[in-house]
Amino acid sequence: MSNLEKITIRSAVVADLPVMFKLMDDALESSSDDDPTEQRLKRWSTRFYEDSPFIFYVAVTDNKNMIGWCSGRQTLECNRTVGDQTYDCEVGHMFILKQYRHRGIGRELWKVVWNDVLMRFHPKNFIVWSVDKEQTHKFYLSLGGTSIGKKNVEDTVLTAYVWSDLKLYDATTFLIFK
Repeated sequence: MSNLEKITIRSAVVADLPVMFKLMDDALESSSDDDPTEQRLKRWSTRFYEDSPFIFYVAVTDNKNMIGWCSGRQTLECNRTVGDQTYDCEVGHMFILKQYRHRGIGRELWKVVWNDVLMRFHPKNFIVWSVDKEQTHKFYLSLGGTSIGKKNVEDTVLTAYVWSDLKLYDATTFLIFK
């Protein structure tokens, strides 16, 4: 018999940043930032003020262990245009702890961030720049994204996925099998 484990998705707070950085660095298989931890915390903590254009959600287990996080925002200038089209909003980060992948957690985080972005910013369209890997292609295509271009950032290839039909998702209660 399998045990059910409840996963809660909640708004992130500044105190979550050290674990968020660890999840990001582990997923990228290196530090995503060369700044010392204290400078990194100081720079990122400015994104958590009231009415910030940044939206952060985390997924935590019953015993309060963070297993993933996702962020959304109005599109940064460097990500805004592909070809001759300009995009209003984006998901900037999504990371799930390796042993919790392929269980629907990323999809649930996506839904929460997507809905928050739509309600807060009322975009006409949406973009995600994602690492060029098969599993991310499958993920964003399964969410209805259309691949429209690629770019190189340092030594990484990123693929652009876009959405123009923006509708809110229904909310769900999230349980996974251990």
